[in-house]
Amino acid sequence: MFTGCTRLVGGTDGFVPSQTSGASVCKLGAGGVLTDSGNGARTWFWAHFYEDGEGVLTATATPDSPRTLRATGGICAIGKYVGLGFTPWDDVTGSTHLQYLTSATFASDMATFSYLNLNYLFYSCTNLASISGLGNLSGVRSMRYTFSSCSFATIDFRGFDPSTLTDLFYTFSGCRNMTTIYADSTWALPSSGLTGSQCFYSCSTSLVGGNGAVWASSKTAYTYFRIDRAGQAGYLTAA
Repeated sequence: MFTGCTRLVGGTDGFVPSQTSGASVCKLGAGGVLTDSGNGARTWFWAHFYEDGEGVLTATATPDSPRTLRATGGICAIGKYVGLGFTPWDDVTGSTHLQYLTSATFASDMATFSYLNLNYLFYSCTNLASISGLGNLSGVRSMRYTFSSCSFATIDFRGFDPSTLTDLFYTFSGCRNMTTIYADSTWALPSSGLTGSQCFYSCSTSLVGGNGAVWASSKTAYTYFRIDRAGQAGYLTAA
């Protein structure tokens, strides 16, 4: 019933239908695609994709006018997206093909959002080599496949609060060029309510934590998304 409805987001809990969703999800409330026009929980940010290869995530709907724009579009902040088709850089062909995204920036005004899901945001952006502004985010919950198969060597989470994370399923899977993940020395994952297998699936031995822990195929769980220190192996470097 909802095949191809990749941008449809329900108004209660950010539910997004899958290719196999049927009539049972045509409802208000959790797990439904309907929205009460007078009582919706959805908020939106914007993704502006510029000709120079940068994608800017911002609360501002108006693109930077001096720059040449490839495409732009709204993304639901609470949307639990289940695959490609909701960003301006994930068309299969043409100038908005995801291969043309080479850098991404979270603008400072993204701090206005207190609840964010980042599922599939940069999934399979194989030439995405630079990400900045993660420290501008708060209230991030799900990061399913967020950076899967990207090409960056380093990523900086300093200033990012991990205390609200709930899902790290395949977050960095296939990031074979990744060598260093920076974070604040106070970085700490939630003690409960967090899931997400294979967070570091199919990375490479290039990924090394700040205390020398080297990525291994037997150590890909989200629990390694922590500071590497004596007595605690992890893939993060305190900086």
